[in-house]
Amino acid sequence: MKYLDNNLLLNSVIDLIDDLIFYKDKHFRYIGCNTAFLNFVGKKAEDLIGKDDFEIFDHDLACLFRKHDKLMLAEGSVRSNEEWVVYPNNNKVYLLTKKIPFVYDGINTGILGISRDITSLEKANQQLKQQTLLDELTQIKNRKAYNLKIKSLLAVFERYQTPFSIISIDIDDFKNINDNFGHDVGDTVLRSFGALIEKNIRETDHLFRIGGEEFVILSESKTKVDAIQLAEKLRKIVAFNTILTDINITISLGICEVTTGDGPNSIAKRVDNLLYEAKSHGKNKVTYHSVT
Repeated sequence: MKYLDNNLLLNSVIDLIDDLIFYKDKHFRYIGCNTAFLNFVGKKAEDLIGKDDFEIFDHDLACLFRKHDKLMLAEGSVRSNEEWVVYPNNNKVYLLTKKIPFVYDGINTGILGISRDITSLEKANQQLKQQTLLDELTQIKNRKAYNLKIKSLLAVFERYQTPFSIISIDIDDFKNINDNFGHDVGDTVLRSFGALIEKNIRETDHLFRIGGEEFVILSESKTKVDAIQLAEKLRKIVAFNTILTDINITISLGICEVTTGDGPNSIAKRVDNLLYEAKSHGKNKVTYHSVT
């Protein structure tokens, strides 16, 4: 009777816990869980006990659970993992799950799992991470985001020879705007310019503010010709658009395409030289090496 009372007390305590608690036998069948787990997966106890994950969840989710269960049993120690999970009720959450081996029936080793819903924390972390990749003034991606993206594109190019182009953009005579109208107006011009460019590029084009009046587009175009056409379109849009009343600006652009052996520094140096060439030959120009 004392043993029964202890079990009832333990189950009552477990049911008061908000974390999701479940336990499975050595064949990965559920032998118990708390009320929070039942509510979370939208099941009744009789629909869960005695069944394994493949009888309850979709195949991909069941495979994920089985993978972690097997790893934990093989290691024989506590195992933690974090992941996005979509449950049968279409509830998508980010879970921190810890699994440990536990002995039942005196001889068999099963799985005890405790999952905590940390969705709000993960979303906050993602939002914070995104904020660190945005330029504070213009709210477009910054140099840190550029460094991450170009390394990713170079890795894909090295492995699959997937081409991309880099377009370096500089606002012509921007210093005159600051000198004649003040830095507040200059900042407004930069914000308006960034918004104008971002509005006129494609999903496969990625705009970054590198610093000052310098911007870069990493274009996942199939050919450099596509990047050149994009650059010319942007140059004309800017030249014929009044960013602010009585303020017209022009831009100079340099374009180059990734080549074998390129690294972040080599491709940046080539495109900077082309941008300098555009500015040295009258500005409001697009400069690129001849397409072969």
